[in-house]
Amino acid sequence: MKTVFDLRVHPEASILTHVKHLFGEDMKVVSFDSKSITPCIGCWDCWLKTPGRCVINDAMSQHYHDYMNSEHVIVLCDTAQGFIHHSAKAFIDRSIPHYLPYIELIDGECNHVPRYAHYPKLTFYFDADDLSAQEEVVIEDYLYRTAYQYKSKAFRLVKGQTLTHKPLVARKPQNKQHPYVAYPSEQKLIIYLGSPRLKNSNSSIILDAVAHTLGDRVEIRDLKQRKHWEAWRESFKKDERVLFFLPLYVHAMPSHVMAFIETLEPSPGGLAFFVQSGFPESCQSYYLEAYVEVLSLRLKRHYAGTAIKGGMEGLQMRPPQGQTSLIQPLVNAIVELEKDGKFNEATLKTLAHPVRYGRWMRIMFTLIGSRLMNRFFWNMKLKNNQAYAIRLQKPYDSKI
Repeated sequence: MKTVFDLRVHPEASILTHVKHLFGEDMKVVSFDSKSITPCIGCWDCWLKTPGRCVINDAMSQHYHDYMNSEHVIVLCDTAQGFIHHSAKAFIDRSIPHYLPYIELIDGECNHVPRYAHYPKLTFYFDADDLSAQEEVVIEDYLYRTAYQYKSKAFRLVKGQTLTHKPLVARKPQNKQHPYVAYPSEQKLIIYLGSPRLKNSNSSIILDAVAHTLGDRVEIRDLKQRKHWEAWRESFKKDERVLFFLPLYVHAMPSHVMAFIETLEPSPGGLAFFVQSGFPESCQSYYLEAYVEVLSLRLKRHYAGTAIKGGMEGLQMRPPQGQTSLIQPLVNAIVELEKDGKFNEATLKTLAHPVRYGRWMRIMFTLIGSRLMNRFFWNMKLKNNQAYAIRLQKPYDSKI
């Protein structure tokens, strides 16, 4: 079975006609409007309480069976601000129930263990008319990387006289292409908190420490408070020092962060980013770093740098002193940003270690790390939720 997921806000019918001609008429078409997919809230219930099932009951969850039982999935999506539209990012984020929380190492990088034996091929269509050549490459690389993590082969439909179906290939991320430039200003540093979790997020714990250190020199705005978005969008035009602080979600930002970014207009000032993630290796965030660099150009802002810090997943399990020792280097980096108007590159290089697992780190992970992370961390949480016995269930596998 082939399934088309049409995520476009204003679908162009001719594209769907070309898709049917290219792949054959025997396909299911699922159309979403812009509000059909509820953003992931990072609750982990699909891993720890209802394994394999998202607790959000919406149009997305109603079509998980179609996704998992297709040999080929074609995703039609819009672009905005030089990246995939937030509805497509929500679609990707909400696909995480199809994988297990457990971690395996592949080529020195952490990957989630597959829940199912087989996954569909993924073909993406996006309109490149409003994209720069660099933005187009960044999107291709991101979609390839997403499919790679999702155990799928990746393809792209390219619009021309007819649609061309081409494979996406592994490439080095196009990050670290732009120098850090300070924007002199006496304004306070505005930090947008990008965690989707309703409570107890690592990002909020870290930013509480930042607020305690910087006091009235910083203002933190939680992007879950959508009622303030219109005011913040207008404020962005005058806010000369802005930092987006967010967790890594499937190699990019959570979808609600992208939705806010889509509302922003070019304006003078500096723009920086801080990405924290559960996976220890910083290279997992490079595809997002590549995007935010070109985003700064699109918004006509001085690019003040991107800080990357992995290994934050166990933060809340640490005792208070252990939390402080892990958080303090992140706080120090933001203090330097507030003081100098850009990140200190030497500081960020230290924060980003390890970039990926080397030979000896791979051996140590195999012998010790995987047991601690998988058997202790995840299994303990599953047992606490009385879900351990069903942790491997495959709710959308029609072959069972």
